[in-house]
Amino acid sequence: TLDFCRTCGLVTAETTREIISVARGLFKAQGFYSAYKDIEKAREAIRDGNFENAVTRSIACLESVMCVCHEKLGQSLPSKKQVSDLWKSTRSILRFDELDPSEATLKLMNALSGVVNHLGGLRNKLGDAHGKGIFSPDVSETIAELAINTASTLSTAISRRFNQIKGGSSNERN
Repeated sequence: TLDFCRTCGLVTAETTREIISVARGLFKAQGFYSAYKDIEKAREAIRDGNFENAVTRSIACLESVMCVCHEKLGQSLPSKKQVSDLWKSTRSILRFDELDPSEATLKLMNALSGVVNHLGGLRNKLGDAHGKGIFSPDVSETIAELAINTASTLSTAISRRFNQIKGGSSNERN
């Protein structure tokens, strides 16, 4: 019943629904179809309480956004397959370090490298992308929601920056 759904512990936070909705809209509008599919699968996984898969699909979404940027800009993907290498390459081709001439955001860009690296580690340890031992990790809704929100926010920033670069926006530095 609706009353049960309102009290259920699996109710996703309104902020999470909003972040995902914005990301899905951007992906659809910009033709990032693989990222759209990944974020939709992550949303469904968190809704259904499959938190391991929500973690996996969230990071897959981030990777898809970065891969699409490379493809649409005619850039080759890095030879190493780690998400951190993909971020490093994406950061370069989208000229993220040029966003702020005063370099006030450079520390943020460097911190995002750590975030991306840790998201990859989260997927490896807690996601369902790799085989399991005797015991599967216990992934909480909080961690799954953190993964989907972080990956969605990063993906949104990347797709917006891609749009600036691709469109040659006069507002490219902002």
